[in-house]
Amino acid sequence: MNQSRIEKKFIFPNQASDLVKKILLGNNFKKLYSDRYITSIYIDNLNFDSAKDNINGVNERKKFRVRWYDDDLNKIYFEQKNKNNFFVWKNIKKLELDINKKNLINKIYELLSNNNKYIDTNYNYKMVLKINYKRSYFISDQGEFRATIDTEINTSPVLDFNKVIRLPETILEFKFSKNSESYFRDFFSLRGLNIRSKKYSKYIQSFIALEESGFII
Repeated sequence: MNQSRIEKKFIFPNQASDLVKKILLGNNFKKLYSDRYITSIYIDNLNFDSAKDNINGVNERKKFRVRWYDDDLNKIYFEQKNKNNFFVWKNIKKLELDINKKNLINKIYELLSNNNKYIDTNYNYKMVLKINYKRSYFISDQGEFRATIDTEINTSPVLDFNKVIRLPETILEFKFSKNSESYFRDFFSLRGLNIRSKKYSKYIQSFIALEESGFII
């Protein structure tokens, strides 16, 4: 289990992605490592309780996803992301499955259909949608904060990956410990950065976009 941390998100239009990087690099942040593409398949139950909890602002909630990086299906992970107000922590397990692009969906379906160590199948979970995006990684000069910038956010329903919708947002996210919270507030005020964090979930925004397009029923 990951140690709990605070996450703060800032939302920009896609055309501002270069500006967002300049904001970080001009304020004592540096690249942490190379960009990579992240793909996640989100899992919910038949009532979409995970989505509903987020939309309704339930303080304690969780969501499930299968995730991999770039095209490396040899390292594919099952994640349970837990949230209590602004505090976030994850339970991550590497899937011990023989997965490739052709059998990916069938293998995950088997995972959700059988009792296993990854998920409680009594809750009738199902795959809902796929999200793919590019993530850039940054760290502050003293190492107090990590920051990521997510761009090129695409989503599609699990039933048809060819039905792709591009979300219009670029996401800047800061991640830090409780001990650095006051320093985080000072970081923005001292630099005159007049931006405010917002609640944002790629899963929810993708769910809404696909539902409005008739891709999720």
